[in-house]
Amino acid sequence: MDKTIRYLAFGDSLTVGVGAPEGHGFVPLFRAAAENLSGVTVHLSHSGTSGATTAQLLATLETEFELQQHVQHANLITITAGGNDLIQAAIPYFEQGDSNLLKSALQRYEANYRRIIADIEQLKQGVVQPYLIALVGLYNPLPLVPDSAYWIKRFNLFLRKLVKPHICLVHVYDAFEGKVSSHLSDDHVHPNALGYELIAAALERTITTKQLRHLID
Repeated sequence: MDKTIRYLAFGDSLTVGVGAPEGHGFVPLFRAAAENLSGVTVHLSHSGTSGATTAQLLATLETEFELQQHVQHANLITITAGGNDLIQAAIPYFEQGDSNLLKSALQRYEANYRRIIADIEQLKQGVVQPYLIALVGLYNPLPLVPDSAYWIKRFNLFLRKLVKPHICLVHVYDAFEGKVSSHLSDDHVHPNALGYELIAAALERTITTKQLRHLID
């Protein structure tokens, strides 16, 4: 049987690639890079939902049998989640100035993300083949909102707590900081093609050739 890597891309509009021309999101770019680095075919299963919060992604994971099967079969998983939790809280925060709105959003995000990881690990129980989960951190999609940088960093700081030997954190914040005009699309929220290239490059820097090859040994 030919060796392959089975890649599941799970998450929100960043996983979908909103803001870039078709085929220029980070998922197809990283898939191609993973093939080059590993030397084997990378089969892609795509489960991205535009606008999804962590609560909605969790509900999808817990109710959709096909997605659960993809999780069980995948040995490489990327997750983008949390940006919509932040944006939905930031809009009323901008109007009202009540930081409890963002604090509550952070707490929900943390609880939901922990359950997402726990559900994935539960689905992987009994699976002998090694697997790797890459958590894509957040950039600041709302640089004009007061204190947004502080809260983005709080969201990203939580992700560090989820890191394990089979879970890595992909840092993208610094690549976007101060470069909104060149890295974001016309909606000023989602990356453009260049922004997605930077996310894919961050994944390449984080996931080593050795780790990829370990997935197929």
